[in-house]
Amino acid sequence: MKEKIYVEINGIRLGIVTEDGAEYVNKIASQLQEQLNGMMKAQRNCTLIEASLFTAMSLQSKCSEDDKRIKNLEAQLAIYQAQVSRLRVENEELRTRLSQK
Repeated sequence: MKEKIYVEINGIRLGIVTEDGAEYVNKIASQLQEQLNGMMKAQRNCTLIEASLFTAMSLQSKCSEDDKRIKNLEAQLAIYQAQVSRLRVENEELRTRLSQK
């Protein structure tokens, strides 16, 4: 069931409609707050908007990398599934030969 959860990040209150629950949303908001604070602390002249954009770019880059990894893993899985199917057929043929002897 979806619920509206309110979080505050750098003084900005956001209402988020989600099925994930308050604990998860608060954890994500806390992680984002830490990233923004770290960015603004490391770069003294960095504004909240700049830190937000850098963080968004970084997270988008990570998502793109993760998407590539997922596609590679799915391709590997398809190969392994085909190999397992082939081996099952071969195994069944060998069992049939053994039972005929």
